[in-house]
Amino acid sequence: MRIRRAGFSEGLASLVRGLFPKSEPLFTEKDVYFVAEEGGTVVGFVHLILGEGRILLQGIGVLPEWRERGVGGRLLDAAVRFCDRRGADIFLKVKPANPALNLYHKKGFTLKKIKDVYVLERKRMN
Repeated sequence: MRIRRAGFSEGLASLVRGLFPKSEPLFTEKDVYFVAEEGGTVVGFVHLILGEGRILLQGIGVLPEWRERGVGGRLLDAAVRFCDRRGADIFLKVKPANPALNLYHKKGFTLKKIKDVYVLERKRMN
């Protein structure tokens, strides 16, 4: 499996729409994507949005047939390394029932706020 930074492609946009039908993928100068590829096929992605001093993890998605194989963890590791290199904290908003909560906790994210969504944050490594 290969994890790489990716720019706009219709294939990536189609994957995002397929996994998150209510969203429209953004490809601006503040949007950063990493994809997981296997055999030339994109099987997952992570989307970051650059901010001042911290970075929003906007979304992470893996094709259903590739879940529970470590793809999401490898994508999240790539996102964390990217943020650490930039000297930026990373945060995300997630619903309490999201099955990825365990993954986020395992990767060093801590709960910062509770309402109808959780706000999780991971401080950069010095």
